[in-house]
Formats: sequence, C-alpha cells, structure tokens
Amino acid sequence: ASARVRKAPVVKAPAKKTVAKPKKAAVKAPVPMDTEPEVPKEPSMPTPTPFLKSRTAAVHSLPQRATANGTVFVFGNGDCGQLGLGEDMLERKKPFPVPAIKDQAIVDVVSGGLHTMALDADGHLWSWGCNDQKTLGRDGDEFAAARVQGLDNTRIVRVACSDSATFALAEDGHVYAWGTFRSAEGIMGFSESVLVQGRPEVINAFREPIVDLCAGVDHALALSVSGKVYAWGYGQQGQLGRLVMERRRLHGLTPERLRLHDVQHIGCGSYHSFAVTRDGSVYAWGLNNFHQLGLRANEGGAEEIVHEPTVVSGLKDARIVKISGGEHHSIALSADGTLYAFGRSDSHQTGLPFSTLSSDAPAGDDASSHKKAITAPTQIKDLESITDIVCGSNHNLALAANGKAYSWGYGEMLQLGNGEEEDVELPTVLTGQKIEGKNVLKVAAGGQHSAILAA
Repeated sequence: ASARVRKAPVVKAPAKKTVAKPKKAAVKAPVPMDTEPEVPKEPSMPTPTPFLKSRTAAVHSLPQRATANGTVFVFGNGDCGQLGLGEDMLERKKPFPVPAIKDQAIVDVVSGGLHTMALDADGHLWSWGCNDQKTLGRDGDEFAAARVQGLDNTRIVRVACSDSATFALAEDGHVYAWGTFRSAEGIMGFSESVLVQGRPEVINAFREPIVDLCAGVDHALALSVSGKVYAWGYGQQGQLGRLVMERRRLHGLTPERLRLHDVQHIGCGSYHSFAVTRDGSVYAWGLNNFHQLGLRANEGGAEEIVHEPTVVSGLKDARIVKISGGEHHSIALSADGTLYAFGRSDSHQTGLPFSTLSSDAPAGDDASSHKKAITAPTQIKDLESITDIVCGSNHNLALAANGKAYSWGYGEMLQLGNGEEEDVELPTVLTGQKIEGKNVLKVAAGGQHSAILAA
C-alpha cells in the first residue's frame, strides 16, 4: 500500500473554512481474514540498559498492570483496518466486538491515528490497523488483531500511540517503541540512525525508570519515577518544549529532559503538550493557533507557537489529574470529576454550546469565515463523576464512575458510535445493542475511529 502523506498543521486559520474535516483513508487491497488470533514466532529480544542510580528521590511508583478485563468494542471508519473487523467490514455505526481477541483477557485499549493497540492481562500487546510505517510491531494481516512480535518475555503495563509509531512501557520502567516519526516532508525517522523501526526496540536514553507515556501525532512524552519529563519526535510546532532548528531537526529524535520538576501527570495533543506538577500547576507548550493551550493573552495566549512550558493560570485551582488534546482542542479532568475544555470548537470538539464560543472576527465581519474557539478553560456542564477523558483528532470520549461512556464532537466518520454521521454538540451517552447491560472500563479515540473496553 502507498504511504499516507500527512502535513504539519498550518498555523493560520483557513480563509473560508470553519473546520478541517478529516479525509477518508484510501481502502487497501483486501487481506484474508483469520478467524483465530495470529501469534507469530518471536524474533530476538531487544536488550535494555540498566538504569543509573538517581540522586533525586522517587515521587512515583512503577505502574501496575490493570486487572479488570473485558471485551474490546470498536466503531467508526476502518478503511485501514483500524477496527480489526476484517476487510469486509470497513465501518461500524455502533460498538461492535473485535472477534480475534474475544477470548483474551484485555485490560486496556489505545487508539492511534489509524491503528489500535490492546493490552492483555499477561502484559502482551495486540495490534491492528495501518502498518505502512511498521506501526503494528509485527507483520501479517492489518485488518485482524495479532500479537506484537519481540516482547514475549516483557510484561507491558501501558501503551501510547502516535500516528506512525507505538510506545510501550514495561513493568520494570523501560520503554519500547517501533514505527517512525514524520515531518511536513514525509518520513523523518525513528532515531538519528534508524529511518523506520520494524520491531519493538528499547529506548536506552532514560537514566531512570519511566512511569507514564503519551503521544501526539508525531511526538512523545515520558514521565520518570522522579517526576522529570522527557520529550522527543518532530518539534517544529514547539511540542517538544525546546527550540529545534530545522537543519538539526533529527536531534529531536533523541529524548531530552525538560526544565520541569515534581511532575505528576503528562498529556499530549496532536501538536501540543501538557504537564501537571505536584503543586497543581498546569504547564502547556506547542501549537496554539486555536487557543488549545488555554493561555491568557499576558501568558502568551496570542502566540501561535509556544516553545517553552508556560503556566495555564486558568487551571490553577482545578486540581487536574489528566489532560488530553486533539488536533486543535484540549480537555482537562479534575480530581472531582469535572471536565474543562478549550480550543477549537467549530465541530463541537469542546462539548460546549456555540453560545459559549469566542471568535476572532472583527466587528461587522461574517464570523462564519473565522475560527471558532474557546480561549480559556471552561467547564463542561451536566457531566459529573468523570474518571477518564480521551481526545481523538476532533472528537472525544469520556468515562463516568457509573460505567457509562459519553461521546461528542466531529462525527462524519461514525466515530461517535451513535449511528449518525452528524457532529454532536454536547456529551451524549454511548449506547448500543452489543454493549447493553455492560460497564465501560476504558475509552480510546483515534483519528477516524474509537474503541471501548466493556464488561
């Protein structure tokens, strides 16, 4: 199949366009569908380098693998196999179970732009979807779930997906990755010496164990046991938190530590990043062309690219425990289960009524030709006891303590799971015959598809 070419975002709003609608991916040649999960022969294992003894006291414990397991259900567009339902089922309007892993005890599911990863109770990863840049970590059928190769003796506890790469965190704190990063011109590289990494490779750039990972379209963040943050990938929109010269952009492929301390949580949007410190401060950096960083004017909110971590004063007392971002919007979750949204909303990405929106349109101009955005963190009303939030490119899924999931935003690719192709303005409960009577355990949102774990 031909490689999918993606361009870096344009920092100026389109002159006569209210939202950049995701394009449907080209349908690949049919691939035979296996009825049983494919468990390939394991290649040689990557060798991690022992960590150095840190002079900084640990503020985090190594993460434990989740124990609650269930069935993965998918919905949305599956032209590239990201639904895992075979080459004859390329879209689903409502949640539908992934057949190849129905007998596996799955504990987590994560979506990238055009691929999906599932983690089982034994710490093994299963992948399906677009494999143009070896994003799946294996060969074989892209339209059916199969085990990632090369990690047979490694127990994975967390996973993060970019558009063209996958990052896995082992229970001992080592990070494994495969695939590649892309720039505006095409493939940038997996590292300074490897263009595309076909199998899981350990990243030995960290001197201490890692406890969390997140990824944007073409960058990644890692949080260490002592509360330090590392960033690597493509950085021309400021998403790495440091200035990377274009002629030396390959230097961005090596993880480097940011000047942040006592970090508790990290988060990624497509081209922007977040960190939350122990004192509750929220830092943001990267692309800001639709106010997706949530910064006030005197904090750099008028800048379209913010290269250094900057405090978001609008979330100062919100006690944020998770923050996620899409292409041009962001949503933060507080400790009391409240959601705060900011950024682009012309396809209802923020879950706030249009009456809440601010526009940059000069007085007397037709506001429809200007970008619609929430410029500061604003609470999403009528949502309570939320425990998780994930942002796709232009849509979102939230999980409540009662086991219900909500979806809203851009819906043309059926990624909201409500059976319709219309955008949805406000968070709406996800329903469906296949999930009736089940509790949702995990939510995941990709570019044109979504997934949930339910039991």
